[in-house]
Amino acid sequence: MKREKRQRIEANPIPLDLEEAILTRLPAKSLMKFLCVSKTWSSIIRNQRFVNSYYAMSFQSLSAAVHKPWLMTGVLYLSNASSCQSVHGLIGCISSFPFIVCNPSTNKFTTLPCAGARTSWGYDPVGDQFKALTMVSYPHQPHDSLVYEVLTLGGGESSWTRNRFTSPPHFTVTKSKCINGFVYYAAWTPTRTKSPVIVCFDVRYERLSFIKAPMAVVCWEGESILIEYKAKLASVARHPHADFRSFDLWILEDVTTHDWSKQTFELPFSLGMGRNITSPGTNKAGEIIFAPKRLSNDVQPYYIFYYNVDRKDMRRVWLLGIADDEEFRRRYRITGQCYVSISPQHVESIASL
Repeated sequence: MKREKRQRIEANPIPLDLEEAILTRLPAKSLMKFLCVSKTWSSIIRNQRFVNSYYAMSFQSLSAAVHKPWLMTGVLYLSNASSCQSVHGLIGCISSFPFIVCNPSTNKFTTLPCAGARTSWGYDPVGDQFKALTMVSYPHQPHDSLVYEVLTLGGGESSWTRNRFTSPPHFTVTKSKCINGFVYYAAWTPTRTKSPVIVCFDVRYERLSFIKAPMAVVCWEGESILIEYKAKLASVARHPHADFRSFDLWILEDVTTHDWSKQTFELPFSLGMGRNITSPGTNKAGEIIFAPKRLSNDVQPYYIFYYNVDRKDMRRVWLLGIADDEEFRRRYRITGQCYVSISPQHVESIASL
């Protein structure tokens, strides 16, 4: 009887909910290998509910590790692309044509058939959809309307869908930033000599609206930088042709009333020329991150700086093996201008492309 009971116990499979709980705690690269283990595991891992649960677990793990600098920094990319943006676990790389989306957790990527060179990357958390917003036509006259194209992936769709709409004329001057289902970028309207605004794209409903902004927020790219600060849109403004020893932090306090606040901070030491330094945003501790835009041409340490706005102090973290390793440079053919893109709060995702 004891042997029969033992055999019955050993034959009982692991409950499905327990299998799912175990799988959510494994690295994404391991999950991609486990797709081949069985049809059951493949079905679990590819299920959208599991994908969302895995993302949530990854986000909680990142939140619990805010005191580890290498996790606070997130993903770092070296390329000739002008910008790489992490949105909900997927990276959109902008380098004129084409627009490339990749998932570093699964080593998968896809090229989007965007019809224009200026593309913004966004995510709708309600509909669970990724969208790429591309300006298709540029105004020939100051009052010409603009044509935008939206490519959508997700929400049960297995391929990209395309939609177009028009907007009032404006001239974009900064990179975009996606925050809680809205994509923001700075612009002049209707031309580069007129009113400064923040263009707000509602990712879910695919609508554009304008938010009045201070002149300092809407400067040429390289002078002011849009970031997410405490779940709000903010701008880091500094002089591009002077030593980076101070900056203004503009925060959009109210989207409805277009109310902005401003704080000025003095850095404990210079970070070099302002045009050579950018800010990818903040970490979970609320520290503002500063970093060089490019790697040095020769072998030198690459530092990331964390500024604490409460204590008004700054620390630096040396990223070993990136710019200071000749073998690394040779292996990845790093020569000439090499841009650095940092995603401060990137988390793992197993979303399919």
